[in-house]
Amino acid sequence: MPRKPKDQVEKEIEAGDRDEDIYTEEGREVAEDEDVITDAEEGFMEGYEEDERAAKCAKCKKILEEDFIEEEIDDEEYRFCSRRCAETFKKAKED
Repeated sequence: MPRKPKDQVEKEIEAGDRDEDIYTEEGREVAEDEDVITDAEEGFMEGYEEDERAAKCAKCKKILEEDFIEEEIDDEEYRFCSRRCAETFKKAKED
């Protein structure tokens, strides 16, 4: 099912045809506009949402910055935050 445009979702929420969901961008904006949540709460939820989609180190699960290490191990691509994590991961795969 295709995703509805943001302004349509906001209108449905404001009209009461759809529940506010602070876990979506549209729901957070409506809740923040109506003072249901604060700017800080909205920012926290945006950060949480971004964290779920962020690329993470294959070894330590740390969110990767711009300068990460990419290694091919057993014909599969892995990303790491440091050379140390890459080497540790590689050794564990070999064992």
